[in-house]
Amino acid sequence: MSKVIATELSQRITELGIEAAGVFAIPLQSGATCPGGKLSVPTSTLQSFVGPEGGATAAPRYFNERAGSIYGGSNEIQRNIIAKAGLNL
Repeated sequence: MSKVIATELSQRITELGIEAAGVFAIPLQSGATCPGGKLSVPTSTLQSFVGPEGGATAAPRYFNERAGSIYGGSNEIQRNIIAKAGLNL
């Protein structure tokens, strides 16, 4: 149950980050289009969440969290296991 709750919560948090960053969540980083290209990443913890600098990391965090509901067993499979084992359904 913890895995299902944690992955869904972290996905919702990153969705909120995308909404808060607005247009800054989709920065043009031409270096990211080629293998080994350089990304502009914020240097301080505060910058990683605030303003245009924080927008550079909002989209990658969002897309990375999408995978959280898949690895370790998809959330739907986990719910089926919980229903069968815990609720005897």
